[in-house]
Parts: sequence; structure tokens; C-alpha cells
Amino acid sequence: MYYWRKPYFDTLKEIAEKAGIQPAWAEYAAFCLEYESGLRKNAFATLERFIAKFERSPFSKRREFVSWLLTQAEGKEGRHMLLPHPLKIRLVEPTLLEWTTVEPACSEPHRWLGGPEHLKQALQLDPEDELARRKLIIWTMGQVSAYCHPIPKDYTGDFKDDLAALAEADELVPGLPDGHHRDFFASQIRFDRARILEHLRKVRGH
Repeated sequence: MYYWRKPYFDTLKEIAEKAGIQPAWAEYAAFCLEYESGLRKNAFATLERFIAKFERSPFSKRREFVSWLLTQAEGKEGRHMLLPHPLKIRLVEPTLLEWTTVEPACSEPHRWLGGPEHLKQALQLDPEDELARRKLIIWTMGQVSAYCHPIPKDYTGDFKDDLAALAEADELVPGLPDGHHRDFFASQIRFDRARILEHLRKVRGH
């Protein structure tokens, strides 16, 4: 009955199998399996027990789990189901913030915290952090008013800001090691810049 969300539930089952290998993560694995089976109330009761126990664990244990989970969840269908709100605010985010203090030279917690400041910090610490670079490019391009949308006649975006954002994204692209990603983002930036400049020429021609 949840066929349209089948990839989400397949993800829960996959992660449950991987988490179940670690005895300390058994309750998180159980949460995933119960959630996948449609037992939402039971699943969140199990998750509560896991959080209550694990949030008191030593930092190294929490870091190991958070790093593993976020790596596994990246790009997955149903990622939000793997990281429900109670888990994020009580275990994942506090651990990431503590991580930035305990290991200030490590880019990984900044990569997962996201947002422009943390992503820029991640790249300053590790210019070869490809995922942080891609996330920052996507975030920067997302600030462009016309991004992924036809520019309407009543476009009210700021041309200067939009072109500056595209220029900033453009500077990040060459650092991507994957040629496919470089070509994709470079093409999208050229396309969006051309649309904005064309619209600007039309506006100034009136």
C-alpha cells in the first residue's frame, strides 16, 4: 500500500541491515525495520530508547555513528526517514557541533552541518572535500532568482547579485575532481548566466 514510496522503505531496510552489524546500533537498526514495516509508533519508541542511551555515550562513539549515518544517508531516497527530527536535534547536530570543537582541523562536521559558512569552512580545511564543494555550488546556485526557472517578464531578482552568485559558483567548479560534475555545473552556470544577460539586454532596450 506504500508502493509509491517503496524506495524510501527499501532504504530503511538497507540501512537496518548495515546498522545491525554493530551491536551498539542495534536499536537504531530495529527502529528502521519497524518503520519499514509500518509500525511507526513502535519505531519511534525504539528510537527514543536509542537516543536516550546513545546521547550519553563518549564523543568518539557518537562521532562514529553520526559520520556513518550521514555518509550512508547522503543522496538516498527517503533520507529524511533515516534522520527524523528527534535524532537530528538530540544526537546528530550536537555531535557535529562538538566535533568542530574537538577536531577544529577536520572538514567533515562542517560538511554535514551545511549552509554557506560551514561549507566554506570545510573547503578551507580540505579543498579536496568534493561533497562539500558540490553542496556549496548547489547552495550558491540556489541563491540565483532564476535558477531552474524560466525568467518571467516581471523578473524582480537583482541582476548584480544573481550574476555574482553564478561567478562564485563558477570559481568552485574547476576544483571538482569528477569531470561529469564539472561539465554539468559549468553548463548550468553558462545557461543561467545567458538567460539573465539576455533578459537584461531586453529590459535595457525598452
